[in-house]
Amino acid sequence: MQITPNPEGKSILGISGHAGVGHVHSHCGFVQDDSAGFATAIEIIKKAYPADTTIAEVNVNIFSGEVTVTTKDGGTGKATARRGFTPHEAKLLAAAKNLDATYSQSCAFQVFGRIYGQGVLEGPVAFQSACCLAVMDTFEKKFPGSFIRGNEDMPNKIGGCIGTRLLINETPVSILALVNANEGGLGPDEDLEGNIALGDKGRAMKDLDLDRLPTIILESKAYVPSICEGVDHDRMWVRINAESDNQYVYEALLSGIEAAGLPHLSSDTAYPRHTGELKGAVQALGRRITEIGNNFTSAETSAEKVKLISELALLVSQDAGGVTFMSAHMHDQVGGGGIMPGTSAVLSMVVSEDYIKEWKIPAFTTVDSAKYMDVIINALPRLAANAEKAQTQLEERFSFNEAEHEFLF
Repeated sequence: MQITPNPEGKSILGISGHAGVGHVHSHCGFVQDDSAGFATAIEIIKKAYPADTTIAEVNVNIFSGEVTVTTKDGGTGKATARRGFTPHEAKLLAAAKNLDATYSQSCAFQVFGRIYGQGVLEGPVAFQSACCLAVMDTFEKKFPGSFIRGNEDMPNKIGGCIGTRLLINETPVSILALVNANEGGLGPDEDLEGNIALGDKGRAMKDLDLDRLPTIILESKAYVPSICEGVDHDRMWVRINAESDNQYVYEALLSGIEAAGLPHLSSDTAYPRHTGELKGAVQALGRRITEIGNNFTSAETSAEKVKLISELALLVSQDAGGVTFMSAHMHDQVGGGGIMPGTSAVLSMVVSEDYIKEWKIPAFTTVDSAKYMDVIINALPRLAANAEKAQTQLEERFSFNEAEHEFLF
């Protein structure tokens, strides 16, 4: 594998990987490490721009609630937990030293033991945010001028992205690593995930031509009950919507998996568009919350009240992540992966039933990112050979009206 900087080159393909900070649980039992895409994109970038993203120090201000992560190569990232940190949590964070901040959810998982979004566990989520921001800052400080930076400039957001141009085994590629994160350790809020080109992130993508390139989108390591129950091994997972997304990127990823010799699943019926699916899910969850509220008002015993509130806690800490992560109108256009129409296919991973029984929450590792990279390295030659066809299909299917989303800013 040869990956080198290509700052003045003209890219023909794209790679985009995000960390959805706090997007751990979703509907129907879905649970994931949604930092897999970010971690893999960073590992690819490291091949061209070696940097040490190991955590050197974590500082916590227990009065302001701010946590600061510093890497060994001097990158820093800061985030704040809405309800602050206790002195006990500050001591726990000392255990983050020598962990790799690239694997941000895994870091939070190892330090705190568990992580939830939706404002349930703000400390671990704020720490994860700080890890991601420190990683991006590491590259900017060590290689000034080599990266294009964008910020999440929507209200209450603290994330952002870095990108650059690379030659990957002689294929010119633009790559983006991005973080979707909220103030206060809240979230998930991913109206800028995937390759959605809006705001300052959109400006950064345009500087890299990533707004209109055939793109591999890197997604999570997940347990999905409907496809993982009874399965005894991890599998790569490739998805598109055959009517909306890019068939050439999809076929290249399948070719890459075959060449890598990895077990896999694939679907060309994922990410349906313009169905009102997310709006319907929001309304359904709202009705469930209302039902619990109505039952609570008439509850007479402590046992009844405890049971009802515990049911509400499950909904908020788990199912709600499947509807809070994106605006319904955005979801209608780009699906759950943040896929600009015509541009992309998604590479992710699903885990076995035994894995989730033991670990409860997936944690993305260096072994996992090596599998993603193996697939990508093998897929790029196939995709490069069909780059013109992929670009033609992109232009035929592309439809995204930026003006419809301006109110988000």
